[in-house]
Amino acid sequence: MPGWSRSFLNPSLVSALEAGRTFEEWLAGRIPGVDYARISADQSTRSAVLARGREAGTGIRHQHEENTETASAFGVAIVRFYEDNGLTAVQPAVVRPAFVEMVTALHCRRTTEGHPVQALVATERERVWRLTADFARVHQALTVTEEGLFIERRAVFDVASTVSTGDAAADGEVWRTKERIERHIRRRAIDGGTPGGRRRFGWLCPEPRSGRRINMRRDPEEWPVLREMIESALRGTSWNEIARGLNAREIRTASGNRWSGATVRQALTNPVMCGYRAIHGQLVQDPVTGLPVVGQWDAPATAEEWRALVELSRQRGANRGTRLTNGSPLPGSEPKTFRKYLFSGYLRCGARRKDGTPCDAKMGGCARPTARNPDNAVYVCTSLDCAGTARNVHDVDGHLEEIVLSLLHEQHGTVDARQPEWAGTALLQLLVGQRESLAEQFREGVLSDAELSRKATDLETRISGLEAAQEEYRRHGQATSADKDPTRWPVMGLAQRRAAIACVLDSVTVLPLPPGRSRRAPFDPRLLQIRRAT
Repeated sequence: MPGWSRSFLNPSLVSALEAGRTFEEWLAGRIPGVDYARISADQSTRSAVLARGREAGTGIRHQHEENTETASAFGVAIVRFYEDNGLTAVQPAVVRPAFVEMVTALHCRRTTEGHPVQALVATERERVWRLTADFARVHQALTVTEEGLFIERRAVFDVASTVSTGDAAADGEVWRTKERIERHIRRRAIDGGTPGGRRRFGWLCPEPRSGRRINMRRDPEEWPVLREMIESALRGTSWNEIARGLNAREIRTASGNRWSGATVRQALTNPVMCGYRAIHGQLVQDPVTGLPVVGQWDAPATAEEWRALVELSRQRGANRGTRLTNGSPLPGSEPKTFRKYLFSGYLRCGARRKDGTPCDAKMGGCARPTARNPDNAVYVCTSLDCAGTARNVHDVDGHLEEIVLSLLHEQHGTVDARQPEWAGTALLQLLVGQRESLAEQFREGVLSDAELSRKATDLETRISGLEAAQEEYRRHGQATSADKDPTRWPVMGLAQRRAAIACVLDSVTVLPLPPGRSRRAPFDPRLLQIRRAT
């Protein structure tokens, strides 16, 4: 399960406003603040076994509860809660939406609803930042006025006097820790240690008393099934057909989910099938012999069988020479483009499954070249249990593009082109006024050169930070407006067009052909049911 982010107003504030009370009445003299919670990995989503014993979001909830108690002890009223669940803070490329929204609110001293905030409460600073760049953003946001306050571990953290060099050292420690972990993983792999992580289908859970580690010994119930999957694939059975058979027998993955063709392929082409390990897509080799290291765990396939499965996967179009199925991509490799067709993912199958329930599975595009049309492609239902609804990509795209452009024109003509006022406008004007006041005090002789220099330098730093945030807000607004401009459709790329589609369409249900109608019949747009975005 991927990470997720959200933010929400304090329920007690919402109730007070609905009851007719003002924000100031609810605040009752307390310091307005925000609560930020983050966890790198939600243990309840790692497997079906853990999910049974722990509700999703438990770690985040515990942090919110502790932060609320801390805020009450320091006379802080939590105006808005922010949370990033399952998102690490040590990867610069990982965007934490709630963190960005929270920092923006603190920098502007206002939430998106216009409520004032000036304090940040978190269980510990590492939940908020781990990298120097993130610390700089928090530092700038909290010190934009002297009232900024950060409370962690039930104590006030002095952000204003904290210099970035200390956090740069912490930043370096993060990367040194990651390197140590990676070196440890590689050394364990060279020693033949068992692959950790989640339990894999076919292997037993760990048993600390006996010394059995995870994914070391075969599961007596799942092992014959895993071996059956290998033999079936080597006979030429498709990944999807294997998955259908497993689902029909009510056999679930190690995480308790239904099988798909992709999960079957990923399981069978993983090097652990024959005792090998891969790190960053490369087989772990013995430093002396240069041969792949054979692990100490039970392996259901021989090396020759595994290589045959990998070759079979490549022949079917997966992982063409890029990397093995496990391990992260090679450093510096090009990111994979997941969407190649304009309306992939927006289309929903309108057929019914064999048990009579609506399918509603996403439809994706795939190439179906013919002798007359080598560029032919169709949108097909991705569900294994569906009858297989399909439509020609060219026909669907041509019809839906006209509708999208019409909706974009309608939206572009009715929505005010002006951006909403930036939340930090009032604060920026206040600081600019203070700068002018300093100049006036110096002319009147109230301030000396040294005092003017010290106060002006600090003020200029705050103003420049706000001006940069204001410019970023303006550029983002222009980009967002451009994405919705229908006149730019001809020059938009695929990603830009899909972003524009998301502004006006929620989904499109593709109904199956009526009984007796030929698949070669003319395209019928009435079989597309459009649901507009709200």
